[in-house]
Amino acid sequence: MTARPLWEFIDDEGTFRAKEPGRVSRLYFPLGNEAGLLSAVTPDLHGDIKAGQNAFLTQPVSEQDLHASRVRRDVWLRTPKEAWHANVEPEDGAQVEAGFLWHKLLRTNRPLGLSCEILNFVPSSPDRVEVMRVTVKNTGRKAVSVTPTIAVPLFARSAENLRDHRHVTSLLHRLYRHPHGILVRPTMTFDERGHKINRLTYAGLGFESGGAAPSGSFPTVESYIGEGGSFDRPAAVLENRAPRPWKEIAGREAMAAFRFKERTLKPGGEALFVVLLGIVDPGEKDPAAEAKRVVSGWAKNYGSAAKADRALAAAKTYWKDRLDAVRFHTGDPVFDRWTRWVAAQPMLRKIFGCSFLPDFDYGRGGRGWRDLWQDCLALLLLSPGEARPLLLNNFGGVRMDGSNATLIGRAPGEFIADRNSITRVWMDHGVWPFLTTELYIHQSGDFSILGEEVSYFRDPQMRRAKAKDAAWTEAYGRRWKAKDGKEYRGTVLEHMLVQHLSSFFHVGEHNLILLEDADWNDGLDMAGRRGESATFSALYAGNLASIADLLEEAGKEEGWE
Repeated sequence: MTARPLWEFIDDEGTFRAKEPGRVSRLYFPLGNEAGLLSAVTPDLHGDIKAGQNAFLTQPVSEQDLHASRVRRDVWLRTPKEAWHANVEPEDGAQVEAGFLWHKLLRTNRPLGLSCEILNFVPSSPDRVEVMRVTVKNTGRKAVSVTPTIAVPLFARSAENLRDHRHVTSLLHRLYRHPHGILVRPTMTFDERGHKINRLTYAGLGFESGGAAPSGSFPTVESYIGEGGSFDRPAAVLENRAPRPWKEIAGREAMAAFRFKERTLKPGGEALFVVLLGIVDPGEKDPAAEAKRVVSGWAKNYGSAAKADRALAAAKTYWKDRLDAVRFHTGDPVFDRWTRWVAAQPMLRKIFGCSFLPDFDYGRGGRGWRDLWQDCLALLLLSPGEARPLLLNNFGGVRMDGSNATLIGRAPGEFIADRNSITRVWMDHGVWPFLTTELYIHQSGDFSILGEEVSYFRDPQMRRAKAKDAAWTEAYGRRWKAKDGKEYRGTVLEHMLVQHLSSFFHVGEHNLILLEDADWNDGLDMAGRRGESATFSALYAGNLASIADLLEEAGKEEGWE
């Protein structure tokens, strides 16, 4: 007997369908955009929404939290018979469809004669907002009265506060009523950066199909779940409580819980709703005024079923255009469709970095040194026009001693000085910039990039992290300066040689390059002091030979001596 497939492709763009996804544990799907909103969603709408380690709109989750926690995006449909938890029940018969980068859940409750389709996506625009479109349909033969409630608990703080000052930071919450929902702007932040004034606003907005506001909202966890209740049994829904008027609330755990008006659906009739969940970073602008402006823009762009559909179509076109740079045609349509997702991986890596998906809760986010150069390898195929400036920006992370920055910012060429006492050097880091640049030159014939001048990175670390410069301050800046105070710049070739030669002569008792630090030897005794690497000694040597070959060709092409 052949087992049912867990999933199947339904078009040539890589869109897939998974029937009864509950048969597989720990499934989740990434949602995000290049503006920096990072989401994950499961077949029961678990997962989290954030913009970084210190900006979680919903509670942070790891892979184990997906089944252990009750915190979700919840859709409840109350009828005269019962209250249906539409994103959770029934377990059998559920279906997921997903594409780039959208996720759609469909569940049907046959006894009630209702189906519920819940679609989540993040627009390809510069907006840091997740759009949730809910469609309720009468699939039975009789009219059904339905009262919808869509509820999302808002964490609205740093991931550090999951355990550190959880209660204190809830006391700092300030909840403001918006005509369509709720804005949360904590007064301060308590995390590894210190106790500082908060400037972020976390928002949840609800809309009827045509753009009208919900009939009311439950702004706090207490008002939603009630005494003795839970997110699986919220009193607001099970007891059909009416939302109370409110304006401002201080010191409470926040909810974006929207009650929509009761309606009667005839057979075949449907009702649509839109919920927007996002984060506003005002930069240097006034936080309150900027939040008002940005949230008004969200309402204008996505605040109805038709507007959400247009934004979804634009996002699909955006990702299709990016992925169409490389297409595979092998004669096997399933394999060809699968490669669409392979091609998307570098883009997802660039968006999510090393963290921010449930299985990849590695550190506090961002990308590492290797990631920068490996992402460039993919760009050479997918977006070659971006490759050259990105390569030049990345070389700005090399220090004068041949080591490099390990804290990478979101913007191209943004490197961050040591703020967490990270005093380590990964011995393999020096090989990757050359390998990526070599491929770029082979692909483009652009030997001139070797002569481009780039700055060097500066922070307190010296002598390959064996010492620190106590005199260095942020006022000096993060670029190396000459004695005259001007920024020193060296060619790309010089940067490569500094990386290779400082490693080549940094050897142990067997005349192989010292292992120093690396993720794979953190648990080995004395590896940092006595460990040597035959593998990377060979790779550094191979790179030096390739640099020599490259210079011979560059001399012919560029007329260099």
